[in-house]
Amino acid sequence: MPIYVAQLGMVLAVFVMLLLSAAVMVYSERKVAAFIQQRYGPYLVGPRGLLQPIADVIKLMFKEPLRPVAADTAIFFLAPILSATAAFAAFAVVPFGAESTFFGLLDEPIKLQVADVNVAVLVVFAITSISVYGIVLAGWSSNSKYSLLGALRSASQMISYELSYGMALAGALVLAGSLSLTDIVNAQQGAWFGFIPRWFVFVQPLGFAIFMIAGVAETNRAPFDFPEAEQELVAGYHTEYSSTAFMMFFLAEYINMVTAAAVAANLFLGGWHGPFLPEYLGWIWFLAKTAAILFFYIWMRWTLPRLRYDQLMQFGWKVLLPLAALNLIVTAAGVIYFGN
Repeated sequence: MPIYVAQLGMVLAVFVMLLLSAAVMVYSERKVAAFIQQRYGPYLVGPRGLLQPIADVIKLMFKEPLRPVAADTAIFFLAPILSATAAFAAFAVVPFGAESTFFGLLDEPIKLQVADVNVAVLVVFAITSISVYGIVLAGWSSNSKYSLLGALRSASQMISYELSYGMALAGALVLAGSLSLTDIVNAQQGAWFGFIPRWFVFVQPLGFAIFMIAGVAETNRAPFDFPEAEQELVAGYHTEYSSTAFMMFFLAEYINMVTAAAVAANLFLGGWHGPFLPEYLGWIWFLAKTAAILFFYIWMRWTLPRLRYDQLMQFGWKVLLPLAALNLIVTAAGVIYFGN
């Protein structure tokens, strides 16, 4: 098989995988929430309710798209497209396995990612930062007080937690000495003392904790879901949205969760490296680690209450940011003193 055909197939495979991951996340969230609250969750549509996400998509697609009379039409419909596009694009540079020939089907091995960029971490941050523009534009163009408040909250929340988020991952960058996600994963290959994986989480536990907490805030998930905050803002920035546009915002949210979890798995949990499996099956380890982080996201939502907005800001600026800066300074000093 020609290499360009394989690369095109990789693009399509990643696109379909992200679409399916959003559906799986919707189903998993509803089932986990039901388990935590001691109820059944979806169980009528398909075996054990497996087809419920598909039924939800079909229902939303056939709903009438409504728009407030005073809304800015062009920007109103552009906002969800911008959010969804940024969500899909961010995953393009995330590797999810070692090079493979797919059991000899290809003439030469290809990397299991859409694009191998030597500054992949910067690319992910740049693209995910664009997604907040979709939320801000949605809140502003809706011409609704609730939507505007949700949009302003999202912008200030991202600015506040992006600093801690960046400093937390900078510790992993310092240890690996590279901005490439592939290089960072390969730097975690092997084991200490023959049995402890060389994952950065073991030398960066504080950085990993900060990265996870800030990641929850960056994706607007509970207990930091202030841009939506149903009890306060009805639905926040997407209050005035319906039909396919409403679906695109939720699609973007879940794909952003998958991207954040995948990046965390690559930065701190060794990516596709793990015991018991050969390297060409490392993608199984990658999926398992990503799924564990996504379960943590869901568990957080249905376990912790939402903070007050002033508590969110104080926690971000007075707790997370100083800890992230301290972690980065100690990591840099350790690398200088002990070497890699």
